[in-house]
Amino acid sequence: MMKRLLLPLAAVVAISLSVMAQEMKHDEMDHAMQKETTLKGWVSDSECAAHGVKNCSNKEHVANGAKLVIVSDKGGQIYTVTNPETVAEHQGHHVEVNGEVDDSAKTVTVAKLAMLK
Repeated sequence: MMKRLLLPLAAVVAISLSVMAQEMKHDEMDHAMQKETTLKGWVSDSECAAHGVKNCSNKEHVANGAKLVIVSDKGGQIYTVTNPETVAEHQGHHVEVNGEVDDSAKTVTVAKLAMLK
């Protein structure tokens, strides 16, 4: 009777450990894709940036669901800001941000912001 219970229990433990290992590996890969960097560009919203307007200051767009983004000076790349509260007061401004950039997801987590002229 005890052997009958031990085998299924061992299988459940093995599967659980395998799933946990895969999740940990996935989290490490996600972190590895992000890199600390500096971006210079404009704080805009996703609606305007999609139409080529890099310095939109219309806060109504964000109120209606648009995301805050950084439109980089280098190549016009658009990065969605994952922590928009850090840039909300600077919508429409030319800035330099330091933070973690995920190029594959086109996101930036802003750690520091400085205004540019």
